[in-house]
Amino acid sequence: MNLNEYLNSTGFSTKHIELLPSVGSVINTKTGDVFPLMADDNIDFTDPMCVVDMWNDPFNSEEWFKSLHTCDKPVVNKVLMNLLPSKVTLV
Repeated sequence: MNLNEYLNSTGFSTKHIELLPSVGSVINTKTGDVFPLMADDNIDFTDPMCVVDMWNDPFNSEEWFKSLHTCDKPVVNKVLMNLLPSKVTLV
């Protein structure tokens, strides 16, 4: 599935997709789904991870969160704060 197919099938637009280059991913800012970038710069929409699930599993996701660049952290923090407003401290 390419970006246009994903957007058409889900009803989202490109304003809901943010690039997280420090971790080689994109994030859907409404759902929290994180999709890996492939070597050819395509997005793998077949293997999403939810940032909320990642946040709740620090043992397996700690490296991902620690790898976030300073420029990417505000994007992830905003998504987490929207999805888990009472549970999240800043990354």
